[in-house]
Amino acid sequence: MADRVLVEILVAAPIDVVWKALREPAEVIRWFGWQYPNLLTDTEGMWADTKEDAAKRTLYSDGQPDRFTVEAVGNQTIVRVIRSAPAEDAGWSGIYDDVFEGWTTFFQQLKFALERHRGQDRATLFLNGRAKDAATSHPIDAMGLAPLWVVPAGERYRVQAKTGDTLEGTIYFRSPYQLGLTVDGVGDGLLILAIRPRTGKSPHGGGTVLLTTYGMKADALAALRKRWSEWWKQTYEVIEIQPATSA
Repeated sequence: MADRVLVEILVAAPIDVVWKALREPAEVIRWFGWQYPNLLTDTEGMWADTKEDAAKRTLYSDGQPDRFTVEAVGNQTIVRVIRSAPAEDAGWSGIYDDVFEGWTTFFQQLKFALERHRGQDRATLFLNGRAKDAATSHPIDAMGLAPLWVVPAGERYRVQAKTGDTLEGTIYFRSPYQLGLTVDGVGDGLLILAIRPRTGKSPHGGGTVLLTTYGMKADALAALRKRWSEWWKQTYEVIEIQPATSA
């Protein structure tokens, strides 16, 4: 079986810092996924089954095709998700893969947390939904962010979102199915919007919105969560909203 790199990202942090962020549950919850009541417990359980090769800085689980590696490049670190699979498999080309998309999101959050908010606690909002019909746009377009597809990474943006918020910051990253934006007004936050193509469970597609915030006042954060959640319920068939908000 040949190896294939699913995700690769350069993090401007020393390898020991990145390794700790990958290995210790208390650090993992600063960047992995989004906040929900059992995040720490689930993280501890998931990482309990993970084995490590400390010399090679590799994490793996028996019976799983994917493993994680870190490599020092000076005072920076390359983080990779590597999957064992036939290199000649044409099915790898251009496919949508939930695991790949998930790790793309999470490693961008890891990079953002370690480079810009190391050691800081976060607050998140996660919205997951299905398009109600064929006329429903994916989240990037539905939120009014379509013009940002052509703005180069690192450039500034300012846009009026359909949630009623004026968002501004820089283009953080983009991929075929995701757009990442820094957001100035939420404590130098990170907004990642992901597109889900049509599937059996989502016949018209759908997607997710994941907003990470730092240092927002409780009342402002609660108002934002309520505002965005209400917009999401009006726009999509809700799969999940975390944290749950009142109607």
